[in-house]
Parts: sequence; C-alpha cells; structure tokens
Amino acid sequence: MLAVLARILLVVGLLIAATLTAAADRGGRGRDYDDDQEKVWEARKRGTILPLETILAGLLRTYPGDILKIDLDDDDDYLIYEIEILTRRGIVLELEVDAHTGRLLDIEEDD
Repeated sequence: MLAVLARILLVVGLLIAATLTAAADRGGRGRDYDDDQEKVWEARKRGTILPLETILAGLLRTYPGDILKIDLDDDDDYLIYEIEILTRRGIVLELEVDAHTGRLLDIEEDD
C-alpha cells in the first residue's frame, strides 16, 4: 500500500514539474500564448484565415516532400504561415504563406 502511494506521489510530482517546465519554456508568456491561440481560433472560425490543411495541400502539390515545421506568425495582425518542407531531392525549403489568401509570399532554401 505504501509503495502504491509513493508511486502516485511520484507521478503527481513529475506532472507538476512538467507543467512548470512548459510554462518556463514559454518565457512566462503563458497568458500571451493563450491569447494568441484564441486569436487564431477566432480567425479560423470567422473564415478570415484558411485551414492549414488547404494551404498544405496546395504547397505539397507544388513542392512535394515532408513537412518539417509549421509556425503561424502574427505580424501586426497579419497572419503568415512559415512552413519548412524537406523536398524529395533533400533540400529544405522555407516558405512563407499568407494565412488569409494562401498566396506564397516568400521561398528560400535553408542553408
């Protein structure tokens, strides 16, 4: 019985530590992070930004490969998807896409 209680306390302690670590990784921006998520979710529900699936489908038709990373940046209320793709030729492309229209804004090869 005591061993079971000790294991439960260990798991709870690990969960608390993981939560604190995640909050620290955000640099104390926990509230801002939540605000950003809410802003993006509202924009998606209103239809002011395209679904990520729609944008990725178009990009992968033109630049087939594997998605490595996706970020959604807010540049003065202008949302831009930043997407890294590893092409079939082994080249990493960094693409910036207008989240509102799906238009490709910039493309660079990663060095």
